Parts: sequence; C-alpha cells; structure tokens
Amino acid sequence: MLTKASFFAGLINRILVSSHYVPKLPVIELDIDCERPIMYVVEQGYSCDLLGLQESCQKAGLPDPYLPIMLNGEQISAVVFIHAGSLFTEHSAPLQDAPYLTQYQQLLDLHQAHQNLDVQLIPVTFYWGRNPGRVRKQSLFNFTAQGTVGLLHKSAMVLTNGREHLVRFNPPISIKNLSLRGQSKAHAYKLAKVAMRYFAFQKRSVIGPKLANRKEMIEVVLRQATLRKVIQEAAQSSSQNASHIEEQCRGYLNEISANFSYSFLRVFRLFLKGLWNFIYQGIEVHHSEAVRQACQSGAEIIYMPCHRSHMDYLLISYSLFEQGLVPPHIAAGVNLNFFPIGSIFRRSGAFFLRRSFKDNPLYTQVFNAYFSMLFKQGYPIEFFCEGGRSRTGLLLAPKTGLLSASLKTYLKQPERNVIIVPIYIGYDHIMEVSTYVKEQAGQKKESESIWQMLGSVKKLGNFGRAFVNFGEPINVKQHFDHALPNWRKTALSDIQFKEQVATIAHKVMVQINEATAVNALPLCAAVLLAGATRQLAKKDLIEQLNCHQQWLALNDETSLVTYEKETGEFVLARALQQNKFQLVGNVIEYSRQQALVLNYYRNNIVHLFLQPSLIFHALRHLQAKKLPMDNTHIINCCAHPYLQLQKTYFLSARLVVSELVFLTLKRLLALNWLVEKSGQYFVVDNNVALLMQGHLDDPFNKTNIKV
Repeated sequence: MLTKASFFAGLINRILVSSHYVPKLPVIELDIDCERPIMYVVEQGYSCDLLGLQESCQKAGLPDPYLPIMLNGEQISAVVFIHAGSLFTEHSAPLQDAPYLTQYQQLLDLHQAHQNLDVQLIPVTFYWGRNPGRVRKQSLFNFTAQGTVGLLHKSAMVLTNGREHLVRFNPPISIKNLSLRGQSKAHAYKLAKVAMRYFAFQKRSVIGPKLANRKEMIEVVLRQATLRKVIQEAAQSSSQNASHIEEQCRGYLNEISANFSYSFLRVFRLFLKGLWNFIYQGIEVHHSEAVRQACQSGAEIIYMPCHRSHMDYLLISYSLFEQGLVPPHIAAGVNLNFFPIGSIFRRSGAFFLRRSFKDNPLYTQVFNAYFSMLFKQGYPIEFFCEGGRSRTGLLLAPKTGLLSASLKTYLKQPERNVIIVPIYIGYDHIMEVSTYVKEQAGQKKESESIWQMLGSVKKLGNFGRAFVNFGEPINVKQHFDHALPNWRKTALSDIQFKEQVATIAHKVMVQINEATAVNALPLCAAVLLAGATRQLAKKDLIEQLNCHQQWLALNDETSLVTYEKETGEFVLARALQQNKFQLVGNVIEYSRQQALVLNYYRNNIVHLFLQPSLIFHALRHLQAKKLPMDNTHIINCCAHPYLQLQKTYFLSARLVVSELVFLTLKRLLALNWLVEKSGQYFVVDNNVALLMQGHLDDPFNKTNIKV
C-alpha cells in the first residue's frame, strides 16, 4: 500500500516544486471514465513525483493516488511503480523479476473472477525540466535524464528544475481487455511491457533529440557529400577556388541557421507568459492529444499553421511547450532577422530564409542541405504553408517550396514515420489588422524594423483571446500508399511528385479550415456584414448569433471546429470589448472604416456558412425561375458554384456535391429553417434565409464571389 509522504517531503515540495500537467482536461481528452476504478503507473515511486501527481489529480478531477481503491472487497494501492528507488544506483532489477508483477497478477486474477470489473491503468510520466541536452556534452550529473535515477540524483534534479515539473497523463489501458487473454505470469509480464512502452516513447516526444552546437552543425552541413559536389561544380563553372565557394556557403549558413538554446527558451517562456497575461485574456488550445499521440509513436512532426500575425511564431512555440510537446525549428522570413528580434527568434529555434532565391542556385542548395539535415536529425519543423501573412483573413494559396523539400527528404528514407500537423490560429484581435486594411487600400508595406516593433509595443493592450486548434494529422506514408500504391517500387516522376506536393498542400489548407476556432468577434462580424446596412438592432443581432451557433452545433462528433457555446448576449458583450463596432442605445453600428476591419475577421470563418448560404441562394433562384425546388434541381443549381467555392475557400471534397446538398438540406430541416412538402423545399423564415444568403454574393447572377 502506498505510504503518505512525510511532512518534510510535503514542505520541500511546497517550497521548491511547481507542477504543471497535460493534457489540461485529461478526463475528456483521454476519455477516462471516473466511474470505473483508476490505477496510476509510474516509473519510480519518489514522493516528489507522487505529490506532484496528487496535486495534478486534484486539479484535473481525478482520484487521489494516495487513497487505496477497493476491488471486490480487497484494498489495493492506486499506484504501481515499475522500478524501486535507491540511494545511488540508476539500475533496476530485470523486468521479469520486478516485485510489482505480483500486483499485476493480482489484478488479472480479480478480472478473471469478476467479469464486471474493469480497472483503468493510466501511465503517468514525470519530467523535471525539458532540456534535451547538447550533442557530445557529458556531465557528472545529467539533469536532463528523465528515466530511472537514484535518490541523490533525483534530489539534485528537484533542486535544479523544481519549478518545471511536468506531469503527463496518458490514455488509459483496460485491464479487462488484457485479462481476456489469460492470467498467467506471462500475461502479467506482457501487461507490464505495455505500460513501459509509454515511458520509452515519451522521452523523445516531450524532450526531443539533443541539440547540436551551431558552429558544429554548420560544419556538418558543409561536409555533406551532395553539398561538397555542388561546391566543386560551382568552383569549376565560376573559375574560383573551392575554398572561396565554401566560405560563401558558410556565410549563407550563418545567415540561415538556428541557434536553439533551451536555457534561453526557459527564460523567454517566463517573459512570454507575462506578455500573454498582459495582452490576452487567455490562450485556448484544442485537439493537442492527437499530436501528443503522434509524437509518442516516434513520428517526425512537421507543423504547418496558417499565418495571421507575427505573434504566430511565438504563440505556437509557447503553446506546444505548454502542451508537453517539443518546440519546433521554425522557418522565418529573413525580413525578421534584425536586431534584437533576429537573435531572439534564432535562439527560440527560428532559421531564416530569403523570400525568393530562384536566381541564386548556390543559396538554394545550401538551404536545402541545412533543411534536410534538420529533418533527418528528427527535429520537429514548423513552416507557414501560406508563406506570408494573410492580409484578407482568408487562407492564401499555399506556397509549396518547403513542403516539396520535406517530401524529397522523406522519399530518400521512406521507412521513416513523418506526420504533418495542420494548425488553425485565431485571435479576438490581431495587432496588425489596421496595417492590413491600409495595405489592401494600396499603401506600400513597411519593412520590419526595430522602430516598427517599438511602435507596435505602444499598441499592446486588450487583445482578447488567442486560439490554437490542431487539425487532423496527415501521415505522409499513408497518403502515398493511398495515392500511389506502387510508389516504393517505382520512383516518382517529376510530374507525379509535383502533383502529390500540390495535393498534400491543398489537404493541409482544407484541414486548417476544418479546425477553425469561431470566436466572438469574427462571429459578430459575419452576422453584421451579412446585413444590407451598417446598423442592426441588438435584439436581432443576438437572435442571428444564436442561429449561427445552432448551425455550428450540427457538426458531427468528429468535427474539430470549436465555437462560442455561450448565449448570444454573452458573445456580443465579448466582441464589443474589442471596439470594432458600437452599441448605441439598442442598435449596433459600425463605420465604413470599421467595416473593412470587420471583413478581415469575417473572412476567418465565413467558409463554415457557405453551404446553407448556397442552398438558400439556389432556392431563391429556382423560385424566381419558377422551377421545382426539389433535390434534383437544387443539386444541379449548386454543382458548378460549389466547385468554385471549394477552390476559393479550401472546402472539403470528401463528399460529392449531391451528398453534400442532401446533408445540408437534412440539417436545415432539423433546424426548422426549411420545410419539405411533396418532395420540394420551402423557406420557413425569410429573415434567416436572407441572413445566410448574405455570406455569399449571388452565384447565379454574378461570377464573382464575395471575399
């Protein structure tokens, strides 16, 4: 039975230790059933870890690990630890001789005897600091070690990294399912190995590969056989010395390469935490568990977010770190490489690339060699699929250069497991939005500089909330298996490769949109701009907000779209805080200039309402032409316009138009916005129909689409 921690241990933990746990909502995200018994599996039973676990369980709504559980009249410890602690040694007894196997055997016996029993075994991992360490750097006490350690070593880690204690909960394992296979010692041993796999895989997913020294990394890249060949060929063609060309390449690498520093990141994280608390009311992160599981599988991760603001760079790295994931190396434009931002970004993992280098083949080869090296070393990589920031609020056409380089590297070693993670980023307020409106009106874009940055600092204030929604991960191997079943046997032609790059890029954009965060301001902007005037009664706006929320609520359980689930009045109050429109008496008003800003936010989410908008436009068109408003005519009406919308707004092509129209009609009937009579559809509420039509210019009278 687990013994309560001593008063002294509890006091030390309160003074030295600050525990942080992931995921934030383990009961929901890991699908834990709190009505069933829960046991925690940990590597070692040190009180510093268990007290952190106890605190995390209390906050997360999970049972106290120090309280025993009752299983059919038998009292059993709620914690199982695999390795016993010791004073000095880090070595443990062989697994097959471990004493805790008796406890596993007892659990299997109980499940065999009682068919209704189903204990959930939750592996829990502890991390003291997240420093991956440096390549070839050794020390007497490795404070980055996260496995089994002696008591003295553990004490030193607590003293050094006590403020960075991460507790990670993992998906529960059903002992009932495992007990169906038998109750021998071999099965108990197998159960133990299942739990241990979690610990083995997670060290890489949370800590990441060791960091290389920047100078050494540059020399490693220069020694690559492919780059040496390029240097020799460049020297011959230009009649220059190879050493001169090599020095030129070294200069490029100094311009490009990151200088990732965990120590800097640790301090910078505290600064960012203060910054976020000052300018944002909260950062909401959704669907991170799928990414954690992908990392835990040993996959190499490529993050591909949309790009709305310069804040994106910092926000994603910070959010990933807070979610117990490894911060990535980030591809950033060389325009951001100015003092002091360039150095800060470089130490945070940014590597810089020029906007265009088609006319400099040597630079191209050097960059590709560096990028390939990062990829092969297993560092997670992040690049923005749109290239630059969106000035309209819509997703831009994807830039495929870095994706192409990633896939070329993958195809050279296809046995590797590479996963692309699309990311939707949203804000209640984007600090550059007024600049975007001016640029859309024709003002020349200002170059980034320290003076521009200082000017932006003056504007920092109430930015509302920020949102990071992870989209559905894309497994590169599975994609190629499905698209080109013989791709391993026959090399891809240039045409095939370009087609697959374009296909994956488009898929990323679609899945970014499918993970949209519908926050208060964009939702209000969408409703306000759907109207014919720049005024709307407060009561009507609230009703129309509720209509949009009802539509969003019809998404199935697999949908990754998140939206405001508060009342329309609450959503309006939250949006009003951003001062993008006014409440005058009982009327909402906005100016022409504000309309341009609202249009940016509206464009973030308008793609979610195009289906009902198109249906209502089709019904109006059929009625005007005195044609039947039945399934066949509606499908024929929607077919061509919807294909155009798919391209412009990156809408999913999982369903053909006929299936999509049928599903949309079914949802509109469920909302009582339409009624079906004798196979034809009729509008129930003209106000709702006009509201939804307002999201899209009439596609049957015009060729343009409202953006």
